[in-house]
Amino acid sequence: MMGSKIIAVILVSLFVFFSSSGHCLMFSKNKTQFEWLATETAPANYTMKIISGTFYYHNETGGLYVPTAARINPGWGIGVSTHVVGEEYKSLPDRLDIRFFSYTENKMYHGSFDLPYEKILNLFKAGVKSNKDDPTFKKIMVGVAPGGVVAVWVTGYETREVFFGKAKPYDGELTNSLDNVVENREEFVRRGLEDSLSSEILTDIQKNGIPFGKWDNYRNQYSWIPTFAQEQKPKYCNVAFFSGESYKIEFPLSSSMAKELRHIPKQLSFGYFFKEKEWEMFFTVIFNEEEIFAAFDQLGNDEVINLEFDPKLPKTLTTVRVYNSKKSIQLNKITQGR
Repeated sequence: MMGSKIIAVILVSLFVFFSSSGHCLMFSKNKTQFEWLATETAPANYTMKIISGTFYYHNETGGLYVPTAARINPGWGIGVSTHVVGEEYKSLPDRLDIRFFSYTENKMYHGSFDLPYEKILNLFKAGVKSNKDDPTFKKIMVGVAPGGVVAVWVTGYETREVFFGKAKPYDGELTNSLDNVVENREEFVRRGLEDSLSSEILTDIQKNGIPFGKWDNYRNQYSWIPTFAQEQKPKYCNVAFFSGESYKIEFPLSSSMAKELRHIPKQLSFGYFFKEKEWEMFFTVIFNEEEIFAAFDQLGNDEVINLEFDPKLPKTLTTVRVYNSKKSIQLNKITQGR
């Protein structure tokens, strides 16, 4: 009997040891190493090429390279590729060096930036604390855009911006996907744009030019909250922002929620229960960029803006308005996602 108890104690001790060891791996080196990969992004319609890039580990000379591709334009904040390289658990970065090429400008950019290490570290720690087996953040993403724009996000189940800056133009040799120097750059650019963009988009860019400042404006913040016209409320809504961020807002809203500043939403998704039909339907409302930016600009930041949804069936009858105590604006150009 005594032998059985001793064996049981040993087995429990071994379980605790290995469980603790696995947990410590998430935070090796004083809880500052994590499992993460690098990825890249660029705006839709503005084709970019990452020439080279490195996220340098905190207080180290080495780092993790940013994946490169001949042409990228997936949409701002949407990662393109990842390469599983290096140690499984790595220090987080405190610096970024990046070189990239903007096809629509036919211009090369270079930037070396200090990153907010403590902010990145705290986000990763919070992400592991919420679920150590499947943390919130798994990648660090760099975005490049015309005008030398460079943004960095931590991403996974959520996407949070941690850096925004500007690289400077430079002259240098441009290489193709085979690493050969491009001899005829004008032809290289023309073919790259024609292969990656539609003729309608190319014509629009040629006619109206590149909207420099667009990606800066995406970061404008307002005090706004999602609300619903009916008493029924969803449990939560998932919000994707023009700035590239995305995260969940849970109901009921906390008292501090109305005081928080947020970027303007690109789309908002939620499950809505219709009592009369006794079923729940999933809605994804996609906003027209020009319309919603104009509406928020008109309402300003003097008081909290309500972004009010009135879900209906069929979904095309759903209405959305933004309002405060002074003004109400109906959004007429919303569309429904799948």
